[in-house]
Amino acid sequence: MKRIYHYNMLALGLILLTVPSATAQDLTSARAVLEANIEATGGMDAWRSVTDMVSEADIDFAIPQMGSLLIKLETWSLFPGYGYTSVEMIDGPAAVPAEQVNQKAYYTPLEGWVETAAGKTDIQSLPDAQRRQFQRSSPKAELEFLNLPDSSLVMLEDEMLSDQSVYALNITTDGMTSKYLFDKSTFYVVGQETVTPMGAFMTVMSDFRTVKGFTFAFVQFADLSAQGTQTITFSKIDLNSGLTPDTIAKKAGVVKTAAPE
Repeated sequence: MKRIYHYNMLALGLILLTVPSATAQDLTSARAVLEANIEATGGMDAWRSVTDMVSEADIDFAIPQMGSLLIKLETWSLFPGYGYTSVEMIDGPAAVPAEQVNQKAYYTPLEGWVETAAGKTDIQSLPDAQRRQFQRSSPKAELEFLNLPDSSLVMLEDEMLSDQSVYALNITTDGMTSKYLFDKSTFYVVGQETVTPMGAFMTVMSDFRTVKGFTFAFVQFADLSAQGTQTITFSKIDLNSGLTPDTIAKKAGVVKTAAPE
């Protein structure tokens, strides 16, 4: 179960966004497609002005021979690097104890922890790639991708998704390569193929909605082959709600002690 959940967090750390129609332009490079996506989903300047994001989602794992595992996920993020994440099992098979799934994490640019049934782990002791899944520097993955070297952004041959031709990009971060599929007429990110210890799986995005001028995929579905299926359904996404380091600490139950005089 922990391996399945880790895949989910990877999927979640890359919330994928949608866009309105774009004007004709040169889209012969991965960087150009990313820039077009950012502009069409709200605009470069607007995305860079986002200070915080709050999201809530239900994650439904349909596990063969076991049934459905329902998880509630809540994330508060203050950019760059502050946040709180809560994962709580709502319902599931008797063979899956809630303590194996439940998790909380609190993080700042300098400190933090991840709490599971085994106790708390200092976030600074995690591998760099895993720590960066929590301590995000921006609300949109594509903004961070633009900071990567050209060698990490590879334009592939067009592919087919749901009988439609889409742009395909390979993006390499922290030594892991994922494939992103972009709708040619809207520049929505409509698919993401990620390699996990269980194999390579494609997540398909749908139910695109606009929130405060920014557009998100509210449903993400992945067929995990023998592991079953995973459906992430967002019930809430909000931006620029005025989060501060103190409100995030309070949400996480962190008590700040006054410095000695």
